Amino acid sequence: METYQDLLNNEEIQEFTQTHQGALEGLSKAAKLLYRDPDAVRAMKKLFHAHGYKEIRVFLSYKSKDEEIAREVVDVLRKNSAGKLQVTFQAEFGEKYGGEKWRSKIHKEICKANWFILLFTDPSDDWDWCLYETGLFEAQLTRADRLICLHHGDSPPSPLEEYQAYQATRSELGKFLKLVFVEPNPVPGMAAINPALEDQVATLANNLEKAMKKRQQIFREIYEPWLELVIDNPGGLESKDDLDQAKIISANSRALDLFDFIEKPATLGELRQGLNGAGDDRWREELFHVVRKIATGRKFFTVQAVFQTRDNKFYRPIACAVDRAADNGPIQTFHITFTEEVTHGDFSAIPKELYVLGMIMRLTYRFRWEVLEKFSQGPLEEDDAGRLDNSMRRISIEAESRGISGEGVMADVVSLFPAEQQPIIVNMFSTWHEARNPQGTGTLDKAIIDKDVKKIPEILRQFIPVNQEFLELAADRFCELITSLHEQSGAKGGGVPASS
Repeated sequence: METYQDLLNNEEIQEFTQTHQGALEGLSKAAKLLYRDPDAVRAMKKLFHAHGYKEIRVFLSYKSKDEEIAREVVDVLRKNSAGKLQVTFQAEFGEKYGGEKWRSKIHKEICKANWFILLFTDPSDDWDWCLYETGLFEAQLTRADRLICLHHGDSPPSPLEEYQAYQATRSELGKFLKLVFVEPNPVPGMAAINPALEDQVATLANNLEKAMKKRQQIFREIYEPWLELVIDNPGGLESKDDLDQAKIISANSRALDLFDFIEKPATLGELRQGLNGAGDDRWREELFHVVRKIATGRKFFTVQAVFQTRDNKFYRPIACAVDRAADNGPIQTFHITFTEEVTHGDFSAIPKELYVLGMIMRLTYRFRWEVLEKFSQGPLEEDDAGRLDNSMRRISIEAESRGISGEGVMADVVSLFPAEQQPIIVNMFSTWHEARNPQGTGTLDKAIIDKDVKKIPEILRQFIPVNQEFLELAADRFCELITSLHEQSGAKGGGVPASS
């Protein structure tokens, strides 16, 4: 538009001002502010209601759990606007509309709104619906509209970083209230809603701050042993020893009890010194990998390895949550819980060869009934390829967490059998490696990737006799080792050797 008058001469705008004479002055002022904008005509049309009826349409978006806070915000807006703010929020119309009518009502009110206010409290909540509502408003946003975020934390959610945002502090909320009530042009061309309120802004901001912090005053009681850790550059950790430098910010008494502490030590490394020194620490290696993967935005498997406390209980660490400064912001703290693992045995007195062979037999037994019997018969569906892969991954993860994986362990297993049987065992491992290997190049690996539901059962069926033969050989050898160790113990006058 060359001049603001050109904008006012638009046919629809002229027609409206002719039927709503009281809107002409305000729309003229708005035209002077908007005529240079590409969306000037659309922006002016959105102002028809505001200038024709002297009220601004406001839509408030929030999580249902924040309804009490939302009511406080709406109460402040309504009581101090002399009817100039028409606020729509879910609590007042949710019961009147159901299903599609409810969604249609929301869509209609958002599209009519001059202001959209998002009440953003806990970043850990699921905000998909609120951000969907925000997206609806943003899709028809003009320069005559305002998108405002009232938020906790240091910054609003990332999709709203470019819009007006006010933190839930007294000073920031004061700025928000001045914008709403005191400053001119709450929408283009309209006088300030209630400039006389300026002296009361500080008091109102204080009350609003208390209301918005109600969610923050909730105390969360955690029943599992729990730690909150700060980890410098978690994505750059190079080993489990680096994880020892993690600073313990908080810890409940249940977690401290596990490590024989009463007072919280400074670091994770100091805390774990409370464990038996001779204990297995594979859990540290797994936790280190989990933390690093979380920090770099990668998928991870939960820790399976355990540690043993001084009272002979076993616990497994779980990275259950992280705190971020804002939506998708940098990680501030890691939350680690410890779950008692009642299925894990104390293997410290078991001779090494019995432990290794017993665990291999357990894993072979699992493989038979969780993989071969379930997926070798067919017919399979494409989704079964993913289920098969998950089943084998679970078995592999247990093998790693029990220390029963890698070429060294396989060599130990082979050495447990008589010389005449060792080639048979080697061939079994070699045949399986051709089907499934860490590089993902085996015939079964490829069939799973391709979701080849005909090939998968064919490959698995050839391992049923192999599995059966191994279980028979291993069971016989296990009995022989038991007998041999028993005889050795009797010859020495009692006492089972710890290892051999």
